[in-house]
Amino acid sequence: MNFWKISDFTEQIKNVYENEKIHMNTIDGWFKALENKKIHYVNRTEDTNEKVYDELDLKIAVFIKKRREEKWSLTAIYEDLHNHFDLRMFPVNEVGQVSFVGDMETLKKQLSEELKKSFEQIAAAQVEELKKHYNTLIEEIPKLPSLEEQKEIRFQEMVVRRRVEAHLEKEALQMWSTKPEEERVKKVGLFRKEEDIDKRSFFVKEYVNKHYEEKLKEELGL
Repeated sequence: MNFWKISDFTEQIKNVYENEKIHMNTIDGWFKALENKKIHYVNRTEDTNEKVYDELDLKIAVFIKKRREEKWSLTAIYEDLHNHFDLRMFPVNEVGQVSFVGDMETLKKQLSEELKKSFEQIAAAQVEELKKHYNTLIEEIPKLPSLEEQKEIRFQEMVVRRRVEAHLEKEALQMWSTKPEEERVKKVGLFRKEEDIDKRSFFVKEYVNKHYEEKLKEELGL
């Protein structure tokens, strides 16, 4: 069976992931957390009490790494380990108590780094979502017409208005022509009559003013 110290153990994990970057402190933090939670024990050397990792530890480390890539929390991963591995029991000392050496400061630092990384990822995702939202709003703002387009719009409006006026004037003249003669003509001297132009103009003007708004809406499709 192979045994590795933490530095060599880290290289073994990197080899599994084709030299993917993973820090030695991160791996050390995982196993210290497992020992703090009394989940899994890491073997020690007899002379220096230094941790040494074996094939089982390597499988556990690879499993944790894979679950982290799948966005599992560390707590959930640690609680799930016993479903996949025969975890190593803790040795018992002379008085029947578990012998355990833990480094809470390293664990706190590792957990702090994990939290910071998670917060940074969440913040980056929120900023990106906000940018997409504002870009969508900007795209939905109607673009102002160019100077040439504005001139064309005004010209078309003038054409429509004049067409409506001409149509109403024609209608008014047709209606004027159907009125009784005594309403349309006036005496000029003793024996001659002629069309009352002023009265006709007033009639046409009143007709156009009365029906202009309705006819313009009809022409514009409103």
